[in-house]
Amino acid sequence: MKFSTRTRYGLRFLLRLAAQPDNSLLQLGQVAQEESISPGYLEQIVRALKPLGILRAVRGSGGGYALSKPPSEINMEDVFLHLEGEISPVSCLGRGKVCQREGLCSTRAFWHQLDEHVRDFLRHQTLQNIIESERSCCQDPGEHHVELHERRP
Repeated sequence: MKFSTRTRYGLRFLLRLAAQPDNSLLQLGQVAQEESISPGYLEQIVRALKPLGILRAVRGSGGGYALSKPPSEINMEDVFLHLEGEISPVSCLGRGKVCQREGLCSTRAFWHQLDEHVRDFLRHQTLQNIIESERSCCQDPGEHHVELHERRP
């Protein structure tokens, strides 16, 4: 199973926002440059994430983006579905799809179980879980790509 660059970059963008001290604004151009992501592509990612209601946008000079919810309330299943569109391992399990070989397919149960495991894993993951995993896996603070700050309520 391979997720798109849109999802990988979207996750990196959300982690950068979560790392902002005091939930301060971050400009897309800055993220694009520091993460080596095309500014136009990053704008597409932001548009895909907006319906989730997890971003706060401020226009104008000094504007930018911040998280509108705490990382603990940002669910990864929602993020992946908005960025990927579909996360099923095979097309016949996708939303609204009908498998032409449903009664004949010898691998359907396997694919269905894999799909359920992936969705269940994502359903129980939040942006906060990813931050905590990163903190626990890297003993040396210098190993962190992005310094993660405690968020104030």
